[in-house]
Amino acid sequence: MKYIIIIVCVLILSVLIKERNKSISVFLSFSGIVLLLITGIDYLKEISEKLSDITTDIPSTAGYLKITVKALLITVVTQIVSDICRDNGENALASSAEIVSKCVVVIMVFPLFETVLSIVNGLVK
Repeated sequence: MKYIIIIVCVLILSVLIKERNKSISVFLSFSGIVLLLITGIDYLKEISEKLSDITTDIPSTAGYLKITVKALLITVVTQIVSDICRDNGENALASSAEIVSKCVVVIMVFPLFETVLSIVNGLVK
């Protein structure tokens, strides 16, 4: 619930300030994002602990989980950045950021894709 309150407060302040000073409004939005991330660190720690437990129980999954988490973080950061770009009227820049991040994620997951294909190939033979 505290996240919703933070978001609503930042939104109201940003909308009110945007009419007078757009650059401060952008800074306020960015500061709100940082505040949300700071308040969500406990959840990130919990996720990290769960992933650590999984890799301890099944060591062969460590590399795959690492790739998956990196890909997830890239998509989350890209979404935040592209939303900020769109809020400031930079639609082309936002789309370019999304395309580049998708390419990076595809390159990152190629080892996973190759592993799945080799397993499927082994099952078919």
